[in-house]
Amino acid sequence: MNARRDKRATTIDIYKAWCKACGICAAFCPAGVLARDEAGYPYVKSPEKCISCGWCELRCPDFAITVHKKDKGFKDIDEEGEKEKLQGTPPPG
Repeated sequence: MNARRDKRATTIDIYKAWCKACGICAAFCPAGVLARDEAGYPYVKSPEKCISCGWCELRCPDFAITVHKKDKGFKDIDEEGEKEKLQGTPPPG
């Protein structure tokens, strides 16, 4: 494992409209990245601690979390030279 890994390489999207606030994502996060607010909904508390394991995304029963690795989930420049960012893309449907 590379100790000098770029900590900003991972982005976590949480779709609160899909979330039922069960807390499974926060409970399974081995790095303590996710926490729950007063209503029980998850939020990204410490993004710099994320190890990109994907446990939150895999365990979410509502498919409300997406983990994007910068090198795979982002495209910096499209064909016309405009910036394109996949993060925050609304879910289909």
